[in-house]
Amino acid sequence: MAAIVALDWLLLSRLFGHDIPSQQINFLSFLLGLLALASLPLLAILAYNTLNCAALRYRVDRNGITIYGTGTQQIIPIGDVRQILMGDQIQGVIIHRRGLRWPGFEQGIGRIPGVGLVHFFGTRPWPNQLLVLTNGPAFAISPRTPERFLQAYAARQELGPNRQLEAGARRAGWLTWPLWTDRTAWTLIGIAVAISLSLFANICLLFPGLDPQLPLHFQRPEGDLITQLSSLGQVDRIGGKIELFGLPVIGLIVLSANLVAGLILYKWERAGALLLWGSAAAVQILFWLATLGLLL
Repeated sequence: MAAIVALDWLLLSRLFGHDIPSQQINFLSFLLGLLALASLPLLAILAYNTLNCAALRYRVDRNGITIYGTGTQQIIPIGDVRQILMGDQIQGVIIHRRGLRWPGFEQGIGRIPGVGLVHFFGTRPWPNQLLVLTNGPAFAISPRTPERFLQAYAARQELGPNRQLEAGARRAGWLTWPLWTDRTAWTLIGIAVAISLSLFANICLLFPGLDPQLPLHFQRPEGDLITQLSSLGQVDRIGGKIELFGLPVIGLIVLSANLVAGLILYKWERAGALLLWGSAAAVQILFWLATLGLLL
């Protein structure tokens, strides 16, 4: 995360410290900004996994084993546990392993010959993990002191359960939000963002070849709503070409406001949120047309 933040700082320093003040804007400037923007989802994923690593813990009682993460709980009833083994007792190679693997953090899904499907919830390399074998999938965990964990498990197993737990994963409400799987919503958001970014890209691409001073506003005849943003009217304001970015910036502000408002509204009124995101895309098209009217 620190490396990505440092890279973003360099990119934005180049963009806002050199390209924009000196008006040396080109398509490379757009790519620098786009790279910094694209790093934000990656930072969010890494931040979540960092919190998940810090929150990872295991609780064993007479009813079962619970694996805690950030907003998640994996429950293993005591009656479902067949055996707990040390990782170095398993012979064979882990195959088809998927998920994040980083020193001190291993989470994901894999398969072990002779065992089958395994869910990994560990902060140590595989040989130092415990493998909890159940009637369903197995679970690889890494208690701070495996021996004490095994002793605690054995003691509580002898007591027997006093209530029945339901096996499975429980997730916080924000992780089960329907928006994460709503293709229509993400399509509308993606279209709006793509149109907005394409407008920035187009201006950056044309910027080096534009005249330093450009007509930025046209006087329209009374009752005519079109020529104000096109070259059909009489020019009544000329400005520097850097001012061309005013339209896409305003469009970006409108897009951001609609995105936030839609996210707030989505929980109660999905149709209203989709309308906001769809209108955001329509507004970006209008700004595209306005910008083309100034350039043509």
